[in-house]
Amino acid sequence: MTDVARRNLRAPGAGAPRPIAPALLARARQARQLRATMSAFLPQDLLVDPAWDMMIDLFIAAATGETLCVKDLTLMSGGSAAGTMRRIDRLQQAELLRRHVDPADHRRVHVSLTDTGHRAMAAMLDHLFDRGAGDAAPAVAPKSFAPGKLRG
Repeated sequence: MTDVARRNLRAPGAGAPRPIAPALLARARQARQLRATMSAFLPQDLLVDPAWDMMIDLFIAAATGETLCVKDLTLMSGGSAAGTMRRIDRLQQAELLRRHVDPADHRRVHVSLTDTGHRAMAAMLDHLFDRGAGDAAPAVAPKSFAPGKLRG
């Protein structure tokens, strides 16, 4: 385990809601709803990206003051425990999230976004959705996207 991972494992939990603009929280919820809608039309395992889903859920949890643990993320992602742990490990190595032991039950490990992870999600959600009339407006529509050249 790296020094960063050890430090993040001992970091204090989330607790109080993180201040997030209502429009940004609406964008996060809309992104989560879009993922659910895609699953209704396409084979569920075809366009799955559990890491993205985890980051959205952790962002929303931070805004609402909800605490998520590893087991919650496993159930929400619909993947295996081993697969979920690999993704959590990678996201933690990228310093986007942290794990911390529940002080009331040392068997449970809580997961939360780091400041870097929170800023990255806020910037990404801001970029993905047009703002409409202004910052307070709910998300209107995804921005257009043109893929770049494939790397060979």
